[in-house]
Amino acid sequence: MNAIKAIVTGPEEAYNYEAELWCANELMAVTVVHDGRLHLRIDPRPDGSPWLADTTTLARALAEAEQRLAAY
Repeated sequence: MNAIKAIVTGPEEAYNYEAELWCANELMAVTVVHDGRLHLRIDPRPDGSPWLADTTTLARALAEAEQRLAAY
């Protein structure tokens, strides 16, 4: 299973609380603010197959995304 990594592409995205979560070489999800809280938006895979996310690395990636966004 591939690890999930969090990436913040720049200050503008961080200002908007947008972090990308990547699984291998595929964009899996992005963080968005909804009703004043940080949420995770997971879009369908391009081939229509479901995402299979390792919960340990997903939790780590979400915590990392929150830390990186707060750093800006």
